[in-house]
Amino acid sequence: MNPTAAKEQLHRVYERMTLRGRPGYEEIALAEDAFRELQAFLDLVPEDGLTELIFRLSEGVPATKVAELYNLLVWSGEASADVDLESIQEWFYSRQPRRIEIALQVDIFPSNSMEECQRILEEIVKKFPQLKRLCALARQEVDHRLAEEEAWSRYRRDTFEMPKEMTPSILAKIREIKKK
Repeated sequence: MNPTAAKEQLHRVYERMTLRGRPGYEEIALAEDAFRELQAFLDLVPEDGLTELIFRLSEGVPATKVAELYNLLVWSGEASADVDLESIQEWFYSRQPRRIEIALQVDIFPSNSMEECQRILEEIVKKFPQLKRLCALARQEVDHRLAEEEAWSRYRRDTFEMPKEMTPSILAKIREIKKK
């Protein structure tokens, strides 16, 4: 792999990404040939270590564009195996604000536990106040997910709860089985 050629090709991809909107609400528009340029980049680089390679070659590129590139690769299917989401998830725990800023904009949560996500986001805000806006946006998603989980849990409890009048007879059967 030629690092200079790879970096130049990656920057061609970024040139085909246009940021629109105000901070916090930016959208990325892709030029028609963005995917062709992205494929040309992928053809230049090894599959192993793609996540870290993109990070290193993206110095000076807005974090929003880098995160969007990871999202494109993950959701495109074919290249998704090459992007290591677990590595990006670990960036939430790093001491590097740029890595955290990018991770906050990739379509992943810091943890599988939404309560842990809340804690991690609070820690990030304490350590890196400049990332407060991104953490607030991520926190909205986490809180929404927690509310959905709670609603589903309540629904299951209410829907599948055993009628009270049946409980004693079932308990009696269980005791009877245990005696044998």
